[in-house]
Amino acid sequence: MNDTPKKNNTNPKENKNSGFSPIILPQSPAAGSPQKNLTGPPRIAKDIVANLYNNIQHWNDDHIKGAQIVKQIAVLKSNDPKNYSLPLEAYINDLYNVFQSLINHVKCFETLIAQIAALAKLQKKTEPLFVSLDAISIANLVETVANAYREEIKIKNVVLENIAHSKNRDEAMFFAACWTFQTHITSIINLKLEALLVEMGHRNLT
Repeated sequence: MNDTPKKNNTNPKENKNSGFSPIILPQSPAAGSPQKNLTGPPRIAKDIVANLYNNIQHWNDDHIKGAQIVKQIAVLKSNDPKNYSLPLEAYINDLYNVFQSLINHVKCFETLIAQIAALAKLQKKTEPLFVSLDAISIANLVETVANAYREEIKIKNVVLENIAHSKNRDEAMFFAACWTFQTHITSIINLKLEALLVEMGHRNLT
């Protein structure tokens, strides 16, 4: 009697009843003609994400300027907590100007949130606009990223209003750190932004 086990059927063409089925994603409007200019909802979504990214870059530039200013203010207040000199006043004025620029960026974030929300409301279909995300999912990501910066501006406002009145070195350094380390803009927020850029085709997946 031959007890040699039979060879398993490993031919995928013959193994029709394996229990596994391929996942088929619905065709997106953007994927149908990648070489042509986008129109309609895909074009709008792509432009909104591009504007979101560009606005964040402008925010980063102003954030760095502000970080340099609060560092100088912290040095002055650390050396003399009662310091209300002309140099301190000049630094505070510079910080105020930076803050006003950041306020403008926040207004831009709010506009982008409204635009993508309107698109999601009009886009009733649930198929992806590009690769895997539908309009509602894209809107949720844009809003989450933008809201992180809307929360961060509140922290910077507290710093602007209080750092010049620091009572000691520790307090001055605390306010400087609050400006510098943007706690609301986490690695998760940056990851969501990257996901949007890849989804829209602004950045290649590597």
